[in-house]
Amino acid sequence: MKSFINQFNEKLPALTKIEEKIARFILENPESSVKMSVQSLAAKASVAPSTVIKMCRKLGFSGFSELKLTLASEMNLALARNVNLDDVQSNFGDYNGFVAELIEAELAHLRREELEKASEIIGNARYVDIYSFGFDSIEGLDLYHKLVLLGKRVQHIENGYMQMISASRLKEGDAVVAISSTGTSRDLYAAVKHAKHFKAKVISIAPESSILSKEADVALNTHFKKLILRDGGIATRIVQSFVIDELFIKILKKDEKAKEYYERFKEVLDLKRR
Repeated sequence: MKSFINQFNEKLPALTKIEEKIARFILENPESSVKMSVQSLAAKASVAPSTVIKMCRKLGFSGFSELKLTLASEMNLALARNVNLDDVQSNFGDYNGFVAELIEAELAHLRREELEKASEIIGNARYVDIYSFGFDSIEGLDLYHKLVLLGKRVQHIENGYMQMISASRLKEGDAVVAISSTGTSRDLYAAVKHAKHFKAKVISIAPESSILSKEADVALNTHFKKLILRDGGIATRIVQSFVIDELFIKILKKDEKAKEYYERFKEVLDLKRR
């Protein structure tokens, strides 16, 4: 996998002084850099956006978006490696309080208008693809089951290659829900870009500042003030589950066909319980 730091060290002699200045700013300010647009970084360095793009290409990236994806992945990997598992229990604290704090923070960051838009897109969609990986697939599968109950033609795909194939078969009026606790997966980002190329609408369930959220047509922001494990599975799952439940209820309230299918599902439950 390509590394920003390695590319910087290897290609440094080829950079001009101003290009080196931009690259060093990124190296010294990785967290703020991944949140910037090419225009904002150019303004910060008092250069034209084309200079930033040229610097990216000299470092071996196709553009600033690929550089940011690579940088974000490196940051997440470094954080994961630095987790001290002996401190997990002390950081975790009281579970009830921890969950309440997570949901309270998420309520402050989840925009209701975006939730409305997402429910309309899914309600009107011909097909719905759900893309996720790893721990995020727990909630991807949960959303899949919920949408099946509402009569949606939906599939949940975890393999990056299959995500790309499925995205290439989508059309205008179809929808993709991309779920990511970091929003920095290169494979997920590529699948989302591919789906948009074929005019499908993209809904992200990911952190607000992530590249994935910025690429989405509708961003359902997830907010994590404190993570217990950097690779997810605790805080991320709780917040994602809350967002998915909110989305499910919105669709159920707005979509008459969804209500009808859900009533049929309850009939099936009654039959199975006899």
